[in-house]
Amino acid sequence: MNSDANPKIALTWTPEGKRKRGRPRETWRRTAIKEREAMGWRSWNQAESRAKNRAEWRAVFMALCDRGHDDDE
Repeated sequence: MNSDANPKIALTWTPEGKRKRGRPRETWRRTAIKEREAMGWRSWNQAESRAKNRAEWRAVFMALCDRGHDDDE
């Protein structure tokens, strides 16, 4: 993936400064890191290499979507 692609920017961007009082500490990036670690992937590079296998990546993604959908009900 090119370094200027939006997904790559989202994974590597770190905002400056502090959050305002009362803002939740949970961010999209922290959620993605927790899910990645829960799957046993130790690094972004490992997740990136797995994403190259489209069939495997689609199966992982659909499993995450299904799991998230159950929480909504």
